[in-house]
Amino acid sequence: MEDWGVPMMPHPNGGLASRIRAHRRWTNIALLLTILLNVPAQGADSPSVEPCPGAAAWQRSHPALAEAPPSERGGNTAVADAGLLEDLKVRVESDQAARRKLVADPKSKELGRSVDAIDSANLAFLRKLIAEKGFPTAAQVGNQGVHLAWILLQHADEDPKLQSALLPVLQQRFAAGELPVNDLARFTDRVLVASGKPQRYGTQFDWFGGDFKLPEASRLAEIDRERNQLGLMPLADYVCTIRAAREKLR
Repeated sequence: MEDWGVPMMPHPNGGLASRIRAHRRWTNIALLLTILLNVPAQGADSPSVEPCPGAAAWQRSHPALAEAPPSERGGNTAVADAGLLEDLKVRVESDQAARRKLVADPKSKELGRSVDAIDSANLAFLRKLIAEKGFPTAAQVGNQGVHLAWILLQHADEDPKLQSALLPVLQQRFAAGELPVNDLARFTDRVLVASGKPQRYGTQFDWFGGDFKLPEASRLAEIDRERNQLGLMPLADYVCTIRAAREKLR
């Protein structure tokens, strides 16, 4: 794993199992904070652009990619499985509420265990859902529901094999216009990091450590080619927005 990826974070309880659980929580915090900051889920890929003129210029030149996340859009077209959509909403709301509390008190063992318990319960839910119905489609739960299911899967780090197995499915959802490009990029990098491989889009950082270093020039150019092909702003501009978001919350 490259040094600008997501490192293993220390945990006050010590031990490998504790460090793995802590790692899952810390690597998920950035997702929570981007949601709290109303990050555009499409190609804008930025928590805040005011201090970052390059990101702001990119957004102005890509207005179609700078829309609100599916979870924040008003109204939903008719869906085939309204009950599943409601279940996803409730589970994601619980997921985010627990993470908000942990952000406020990151050293709390009790809050950490609460996040772990919610993630484990949602993983069991996902396994059952996928076994019975497959990963949700827009026809079943709308684009909003697909995005919500992605949040739960993004937090299912306890089962990296499941995440890896579902990457082609999420690629299909993206190709069908059912999954935002940022969701695909973040999930792709998450699967790669979990398997010890270099990131493709540079979306995973050590939020709490503030380690937002760019890779060396040739690697940066490679990542920017991948980001451009997918419809994402250059990595340096994205990193600027991440730094700005962190400063806003300090």
